[in-house]
Amino acid sequence: MSGNLGTLILGAVLGIGVIAVVFGGEAAVSRTEFCISCHSEIYPYEELKKSSHWGALGADPGCKDCHVPQGFLNFHKAVYTHVFDGVPFLIKEFTTDYSTVEKFNEHRPEAAYRARMKLKEWDSLTCRACHQNTKPPGASAKAAHKKMETERATCIDCHQNLVHKKVPENDLNASLAEGRPVLKEVKKKAEDEEEKKEE
Repeated sequence: MSGNLGTLILGAVLGIGVIAVVFGGEAAVSRTEFCISCHSEIYPYEELKKSSHWGALGADPGCKDCHVPQGFLNFHKAVYTHVFDGVPFLIKEFTTDYSTVEKFNEHRPEAAYRARMKLKEWDSLTCRACHQNTKPPGASAKAAHKKMETERATCIDCHQNLVHKKVPENDLNASLAEGRPVLKEVKKKAEDEEEKKEE
Protein backbone atom coordinates (compact mmCIF):
# COMPACT_ATOMS: atom_id res chain seq x y z
CA MET A 1 0.00 0.00 0.00
CA SER A 2 2.80 2.42 0.90
CA GLY A 3 4.42 1.67 -2.48
CA ASN A 4 1.27 2.74 -4.31
CA LEU A 5 1.02 5.89 -2.20
CA GLY A 6 4.65 6.73 -2.96
CA THR A 7 4.01 6.23 -6.69
CA LEU A 8 0.94 8.49 -6.52
CA ILE A 9 2.85 11.22 -4.69
CA LEU A 10 5.77 10.97 -7.13
CA GLY A 11 3.32 11.14 -10.08
CA ALA A 12 1.59 14.17 -8.57
CA VAL A 13 4.90 15.96 -7.98
CA LEU A 14 6.08 15.18 -11.51
CA GLY A 15 2.72 16.30 -12.94
CA ILE A 16 2.85 19.59 -11.05
CA GLY A 17 6.46 20.05 -12.18
CA VAL A 18 5.56 19.49 -15.84
CA ILE A 19 2.62 21.91 -15.60
CA ALA A 20 4.85 24.54 -13.96
CA VAL A 21 7.50 24.14 -16.68
CA VAL A 22 4.93 24.36 -19.51
CA PHE A 23 3.09 27.38 -18.08
CA GLY A 24 6.32 29.06 -16.98
CA GLY A 25 7.94 28.41 -20.35
CA GLU A 26 4.92 29.79 -22.19
CA ALA A 27 4.98 32.93 -20.03
CA ALA A 28 8.73 33.35 -20.64
CA VAL A 29 8.53 33.11 -24.43
CA SER A 30 5.52 35.45 -24.51
CA ARG A 31 7.48 38.36 -22.98
CA THR A 32 8.27 41.28 -25.27
CA GLU A 33 11.90 41.11 -24.13
CA PHE A 34 12.10 37.57 -25.52
CA CYS A 35 10.45 38.59 -28.82
CA ILE A 36 12.76 41.52 -29.48
CA SER A 37 15.83 39.46 -28.66
CA CYS A 38 15.50 38.42 -32.32
CA HIS A 39 17.05 41.22 -34.37
CA SER A 40 14.21 41.50 -36.88
CA GLU A 41 11.58 42.15 -34.21
CA ILE A 42 13.23 45.39 -33.10
CA TYR A 43 11.78 47.15 -36.18
CA PRO A 44 8.09 46.35 -35.56
CA TYR A 45 8.55 47.00 -31.84
CA GLU A 46 9.82 50.53 -32.52
CA GLU A 47 6.80 51.05 -34.82
CA LEU A 48 4.47 49.88 -32.05
CA LYS A 49 5.91 52.52 -29.70
CA LYS A 50 5.05 55.26 -32.23
CA SER A 51 1.54 53.97 -32.93
CA SER A 52 -1.79 55.07 -31.49
CA HIS A 53 -1.94 51.75 -29.61
CA TRP A 54 1.03 52.74 -27.44
CA GLY A 55 -0.41 54.19 -24.27
CA ALA A 56 -3.99 53.49 -25.40
CA LEU A 57 -6.39 52.40 -22.67
CA GLY A 58 -3.78 53.46 -20.14
CA ALA A 59 -1.31 50.70 -20.98
CA ASP A 60 1.59 49.96 -23.29
CA PRO A 61 0.86 46.68 -25.11
CA GLY A 62 3.53 44.07 -25.64
CA CYS A 63 3.96 41.70 -28.57
CA LYS A 64 1.86 38.98 -26.91
CA ASP A 65 -1.13 41.29 -26.48
CA CYS A 66 -1.79 41.15 -30.22
CA HIS A 67 0.09 38.07 -31.41
CA VAL A 68 -0.49 35.46 -28.69
CA PRO A 69 -3.93 34.51 -27.31
CA GLN A 70 -4.04 35.09 -23.56
CA GLY A 71 -5.89 33.41 -20.72
CA PHE A 72 -6.28 29.86 -19.47
CA LEU A 73 -8.99 28.92 -22.00
CA ASN A 74 -6.73 30.01 -24.88
CA PHE A 75 -3.56 28.41 -23.50
CA HIS A 76 -3.58 25.68 -26.18
CA LYS A 77 -3.72 28.36 -28.89
CA ALA A 78 -0.77 30.16 -27.30
CA VAL A 79 1.30 26.96 -27.21
CA TYR A 80 0.28 26.09 -30.78
CA THR A 81 1.26 29.59 -31.90
CA HIS A 82 4.72 29.34 -30.38
CA VAL A 83 5.41 25.82 -31.64
CA PHE A 84 3.90 25.83 -35.14
CA ASP A 85 4.26 29.53 -36.02
CA GLY A 86 7.13 30.58 -33.78
CA VAL A 87 9.62 27.79 -34.52
CA PRO A 88 9.57 28.30 -38.34
CA PHE A 89 9.89 32.04 -37.70
CA LEU A 90 12.88 31.39 -35.45
CA ILE A 91 14.51 29.25 -38.13
CA LYS A 92 13.95 32.04 -40.65
CA GLU A 93 15.54 34.50 -38.23
CA PHE A 94 18.80 32.54 -38.43
CA THR A 95 18.66 31.91 -42.19
CA THR A 96 17.58 35.36 -43.44
CA ASP A 97 19.47 38.64 -43.43
CA TYR A 98 17.46 41.18 -41.40
CA SER A 99 20.45 43.39 -40.64
CA THR A 100 18.70 46.54 -41.91
CA VAL A 101 15.10 47.67 -41.92
CA GLU A 102 15.23 47.72 -45.73
CA LYS A 103 16.08 44.01 -45.77
CA PHE A 104 13.34 43.35 -43.22
CA ASN A 105 10.87 45.25 -45.41
CA GLU A 106 11.46 42.77 -48.24
CA HIS A 107 9.76 40.16 -46.04
CA ARG A 108 7.21 42.44 -44.37
CA PRO A 109 4.21 41.67 -46.65
CA GLU A 110 4.60 37.95 -45.99
CA ALA A 111 4.87 38.50 -42.23
CA ALA A 112 1.85 40.84 -42.22
CA TYR A 113 -0.21 38.32 -44.19
CA ARG A 114 0.64 35.52 -41.74
CA ALA A 115 -0.28 37.70 -38.75
CA ARG A 116 -3.54 38.82 -40.37
CA MET A 117 -4.57 35.27 -41.21
CA LYS A 118 -3.81 34.16 -37.66
CA LEU A 119 -6.02 36.94 -36.26
CA LYS A 120 -8.73 35.95 -38.74
CA GLU A 121 -8.49 32.34 -37.54
CA TRP A 122 -8.86 33.48 -33.93
CA ASP A 123 -11.82 35.78 -34.73
CA SER A 124 -9.56 38.65 -33.60
CA LEU A 125 -9.74 37.47 -29.99
CA THR A 126 -6.62 39.41 -29.03
CA CYS A 127 -8.22 42.61 -30.36
CA ARG A 128 -11.39 41.90 -28.40
CA ALA A 129 -9.43 41.37 -25.18
CA CYS A 130 -8.93 45.16 -24.98
CA HIS A 131 -11.63 46.51 -27.29
CA GLN A 132 -14.86 45.38 -25.68
CA ASN A 133 -18.34 46.75 -26.38
CA THR A 134 -17.12 48.87 -29.27
CA LYS A 135 -19.46 51.59 -30.47
CA PRO A 136 -18.63 52.37 -34.10
CA PRO A 137 -19.11 56.07 -34.89
CA GLY A 138 -21.24 56.94 -37.91
CA ALA A 139 -23.36 55.00 -40.37
CA SER A 140 -20.51 53.60 -42.49
CA ALA A 141 -18.68 52.24 -39.44
CA LYS A 142 -21.91 50.69 -38.14
CA ALA A 143 -22.50 49.08 -41.54
CA ALA A 144 -18.93 47.78 -41.59
CA HIS A 145 -19.37 46.27 -38.12
CA LYS A 146 -22.61 44.64 -39.28
CA LYS A 147 -20.45 42.60 -41.68
CA MET A 148 -19.15 40.70 -38.67
CA GLU A 149 -22.59 39.10 -38.47
CA THR A 150 -23.36 38.78 -42.19
CA GLU A 151 -20.04 38.17 -43.98
CA ARG A 152 -17.90 36.21 -41.49
CA ALA A 153 -15.85 39.35 -40.96
CA THR A 154 -13.75 40.03 -37.89
CA CYS A 155 -11.77 43.04 -36.64
CA ILE A 156 -8.68 42.33 -38.76
CA ASP A 157 -10.68 42.21 -42.00
CA CYS A 158 -11.01 45.99 -41.88
CA HIS A 159 -8.46 47.14 -39.30
CA GLN A 160 -5.13 46.36 -40.96
CA ASN A 161 -1.99 48.52 -40.79
CA LEU A 162 -2.90 50.03 -37.42
CA VAL A 163 0.38 49.50 -35.62
CA HIS A 164 3.20 48.58 -37.97
CA LYS A 165 4.46 50.09 -41.22
CA LYS A 166 1.82 49.94 -43.94
CA VAL A 167 1.79 47.10 -46.45
CA PRO A 168 -0.95 46.34 -49.00
CA GLU A 169 -4.10 45.10 -47.28
CA ASN A 170 -5.37 41.57 -47.83
CA ASP A 171 -8.87 40.35 -48.61
CA LEU A 172 -8.83 37.69 -45.91
CA ASN A 173 -11.98 35.81 -46.98
CA ALA A 174 -10.66 35.56 -50.55
CA SER A 175 -7.25 34.54 -49.20
CA LEU A 176 -8.87 31.75 -47.19
CA ALA A 177 -10.88 30.57 -50.20
CA GLU A 178 -7.88 30.57 -52.53
CA GLY A 179 -5.25 29.42 -50.04
CA ARG A 180 -2.90 32.25 -50.95
CA PRO A 181 -2.52 36.00 -50.26
CA VAL A 182 -5.16 38.02 -52.13
CA LEU A 183 -4.99 41.81 -52.05
CA LYS A 184 -8.07 43.89 -51.43
CA GLU A 185 -9.56 44.90 -54.78
CA VAL A 186 -9.45 48.66 -54.15
CA LYS A 187 -5.76 48.53 -53.33
CA LYS A 188 -5.01 46.13 -56.17
CA LYS A 189 -6.74 48.35 -58.74
CA ALA A 190 -4.85 51.41 -57.49
CA GLU A 191 -1.55 49.52 -57.73
CA ASP A 192 -2.39 48.27 -61.25
CA GLU A 193 -3.17 51.84 -62.35
CA GLU A 194 0.09 53.04 -60.81
CA GLU A 195 2.02 50.35 -62.69
CA LYS A 196 0.38 51.37 -65.99
CA LYS A 197 1.44 55.00 -65.41
CA GLU A 198 5.03 53.91 -64.88
CA GLU A 199 5.14 51.88 -68.15
